[in-house]
Amino acid sequence: MTYRYNFFRGCEECGRSVDIDDHICPKCGFDFTLHPRTKPKCPYCEKELHITDFYVMELDKKGHKMVKGFLGEHKGANQMFHCPFCGKILGFTNASVG
Repeated sequence: MTYRYNFFRGCEECGRSVDIDDHICPKCGFDFTLHPRTKPKCPYCEKELHITDFYVMELDKKGHKMVKGFLGEHKGANQMFHCPFCGKILGFTNASVG
């Protein structure tokens, strides 16, 4: 049995196929050596955002974090995300209300 290995990966910014040994995308300059959990920033106030800023997190009996509710607003079947620091609207997502 022969295995095929993929020596290319897709750039997260521009989607271009990049050699696996490259650390910077030649098209857009995205740096692959950045920590994978870098936090995005609000485009308005430049504060770092985390997923826990948008949801109510509670601990269960075993001490694991669980999502209990959404902190933003519901517009029909969409969730409206807004920055918890400056209050500007960041975007919408389709979600089942419930």
